[in-house]
Amino acid sequence: MTIQLSPKDPDPYPNFRINRVQDAVVEFLKSSNQNLVTIDLRKIAEITVNQAEQLAYIRVLGRIAWHADIEGWKFEPTGPVGRPLKLSGVRASIRTR
Repeated sequence: MTIQLSPKDPDPYPNFRINRVQDAVVEFLKSSNQNLVTIDLRKIAEITVNQAEQLAYIRVLGRIAWHADIEGWKFEPTGPVGRPLKLSGVRASIRTR
């Protein structure tokens, strides 16, 4: 099945395939140039499948961007991955004079 990731910098060849899923990440292979793009599973927001066209649309929390310095595609997440850290045993206190 062909996959299109969104949001992504535009290019004429938008198709990806899943290369592998391991632990908490999925590795996508860009069909046109064989670049690998790794995305934490917690950054996948939505998956929509069009069975008739054998096409899946995956919306991510971040964007897929072209990086000229590495001549490849890379995932740029919005915000940290996962849940916020808990401040265990920390109390906030307000002092007044």
